[in-house]
Amino acid sequence: MLQLGRGAEAIEQFKAAIQIKPDYAEACYNLANVLLETNHVPEAIAQYQKALQLKPDYAEAHNNLGAALLRAGRLSEAAEQFKQALQIRPDYTNARNNLARLQALQKTAPAKN
Repeated sequence: MLQLGRGAEAIEQFKAAIQIKPDYAEACYNLANVLLETNHVPEAIAQYQKALQLKPDYAEAHNNLGAALLRAGRLSEAAEQFKQALQIRPDYTNARNNLARLQALQKTAPAKN
């Protein structure tokens, strides 16, 4: 749906799924993905966090929460989420790459006074 420019429709569909089954972690995760893709970063963060409350070992949700936190400028929190994803799935290449990019970004960022 998102590729067809129907992000708002996708958001409503996932919200409907969550209304029917509030403990559906995958629906929260998918809703968060659409929210992030449509630049609703704070709402995406909240939905990733909800998915993780329902399913704490959800490596993909930790990784994508890290990406959302990174986009929000919350670098240390983002790093923690990437590390959580890697604790759950040590072979998770996407999380490893995201953490490496974040660490490189932190090294090149100007020091704050």
